[in-house]
Amino acid sequence: MEELEYEKAKLEKTKNELEEIQAGEEKILAALPQKYKNNPVLLSNLMSSTATKITNIARVKDKPYFARIDFKDDTKDKKEKLYIGKIGVLDLDGNIVITDWRAPISTLYYDSNLGKVEYVAPDGIIKGEMSLKRQIIIKDGKLEEIFDVDSVSDDELLKPYLGASADSRLKNIVATIQSEQNNIIRKELEKNVIVQGVAGSGKTTVALHRIAYLMYNNANKLKANQFMVIGPNKFFINYISNVLPDLDASNAVQLTFEELASNFINEKITFEDTTKKIADIIDNKKSKKYLKYKNSMEYKKSLDKYLNDVKNGLLSEKGLVINNVQVLTKESVMEVFENTMGLSISQKLGMTAKIIANRIKKDENVYKNIKDAMSKLYDSEDDIQVKRTLAKKELDMLKELTDTGFEKQLRKYVNISNVKVLDIYKKFVENVDKYTENIDVDIKSLKEDTLKSLKNRVIENEDISALLYIKYVLFGNEQYTDFKFVVIDEAQDFGKFSYYVLRLILSNAYFSIFGDMAQGIYQYRAIDNWNEIYDIFDDVEFMKLEKSYRTSIEIMNEANKISSNIGLGKANPVIRNAGPVIKSKVDKNMQEDYIVERVKQYQKEGYNSIAIIYKNQNNMLNLNKKFKEANIESEIIYKDQEKYNGGVCIVTSYLAKGLEFDAVIIVDTDEDMYKSDSKLDMKLLYVAMTRALHRLELIYSNNICKFLN
Repeated sequence: MEELEYEKAKLEKTKNELEEIQAGEEKILAALPQKYKNNPVLLSNLMSSTATKITNIARVKDKPYFARIDFKDDTKDKKEKLYIGKIGVLDLDGNIVITDWRAPISTLYYDSNLGKVEYVAPDGIIKGEMSLKRQIIIKDGKLEEIFDVDSVSDDELLKPYLGASADSRLKNIVATIQSEQNNIIRKELEKNVIVQGVAGSGKTTVALHRIAYLMYNNANKLKANQFMVIGPNKFFINYISNVLPDLDASNAVQLTFEELASNFINEKITFEDTTKKIADIIDNKKSKKYLKYKNSMEYKKSLDKYLNDVKNGLLSEKGLVINNVQVLTKESVMEVFENTMGLSISQKLGMTAKIIANRIKKDENVYKNIKDAMSKLYDSEDDIQVKRTLAKKELDMLKELTDTGFEKQLRKYVNISNVKVLDIYKKFVENVDKYTENIDVDIKSLKEDTLKSLKNRVIENEDISALLYIKYVLFGNEQYTDFKFVVIDEAQDFGKFSYYVLRLILSNAYFSIFGDMAQGIYQYRAIDNWNEIYDIFDDVEFMKLEKSYRTSIEIMNEANKISSNIGLGKANPVIRNAGPVIKSKVDKNMQEDYIVERVKQYQKEGYNSIAIIYKNQNNMLNLNKKFKEANIESEIIYKDQEKYNGGVCIVTSYLAKGLEFDAVIIVDTDEDMYKSDSKLDMKLLYVAMTRALHRLELIYSNNICKFLN
């Protein structure tokens, strides 16, 4: 009781301190324009940093910290009481009021037990003793509870956080980061990491916290806009964009793969709606084998052969001709051109021009040959004026053989400035059979289907890697070279060719790749296992997140029946009970009315986000109509869109991937809908089941999926 009162008093004192600090920073901000009026650049930087401090303090005033540790450094006499929060705060004299969770010392809270401890600081290893580790629960500016713990990994301590509704869970996780998560978050920047995480293990959350941690600890050498998140769709990007500001990482660049490609290729193109493709594959059970081929390294090899022909075709057989005089043969240009390794065609041209111009300067025979060729022209002329004109051309031509002049002429000779990536790719597809050998795919269908899309300037997801590669080979890359760190989420849905191209384009970045093979529903275009991409990344480390924090033990145990039966192992659930999974046999004709009543019940129980998940889009409109008749606000998610506003939504399993809801109802879980012998069906069902935090209900009409019996 005495400790609780102490912490209440401490909280009030801290809140008052924060008020004073905020007021002080506001005075500083107001005085800056006058003080630095003669230095606009410094003024802008100071105003921005001060405004950020004010915003951050205002954001955490009602919940300034979530933990306390008492630590005595072996080299010091006095024990420190450190209060850990989402952001670090210094008073106006530079003293620590709140310790940032990303600070090196804070890892003691997440990873260490009481007693002798050590942590890695910028100056080396710090050793000492931790005598107290306290979890502090604050809500709306009031202290609710304190827990003195030895380990943050106690499931009981996680329950208050994991029992929260879906809309607030991500914002609270910083207080309960687990040791396996912390190891990934705090992995050094200069390391490529692949993280295989089970559903609900916090992959996305760990990825975003990793960005926040690396931004904080590398602020002296990297800018926030040198960090990138590549997400699967706009729906997902919007979902995480609400979390990044809370982690003080809002300036990280957030893109879908399509957006990155559009920026890089910079041509007028439209990307296909992948929703329709996977819906067709799910409904028809006809996956086109060539889709996987287009995202493979074999396809890249075929493309390389074609691009080699393109390169040769860019050079005229006449060689480099200036004023009707052959200065260089095609072969002599190609000899130099081929020896400029590791550059794009555009860069190779510039380098070739410089090398040849330098050679010409040193080779008197070149000048003599040109003069002789020109002399033959004007010696044969009797007209004095014509002779003078030709003589002037000779001088002009010799001027063209300087560095810049010759490069200009060479670029005219091999002009790729007007070459369009889409046109190059279209010609490749038209002739793909010529460049493809011993591949067991339907090349005829590949050509017909792809050309049909390209004719309308519509790009399939499986063609993005090839287009990016063509652009890179022809023109090189300047716009993405500044990025130093890249997160790829839902990474199991990318093909090997995609990874290869991203590695080329983001050549100066380290990658953290997060995914779950059990949720790989785009198997028609993606890698089959993580081993496939090891050779693309240098010094890659494979890590696992095997514990599920999202769902209750009852839900996870039910979902594990699916994953284990298709050979993808089981997740270890946190010991959080939320009631049994409900399996309801309901006549087809009665299902919509039944769902309406169940949703009303879940709303009465206080659940804010409720998803009704279908395998495909059939009957979604009918259910939405029933909701409207019952005065229930609902939203149908048809495709990749930018927002989900919470509440009741009707969605397909493939669009629900990566999201989570308080309550989930899965419709048509019959064996003839989700066939137990179909790996894709089982992955779709697994994804749907693992979206639920607290309540999961499975509706069927005849025989439920065999694995759930």
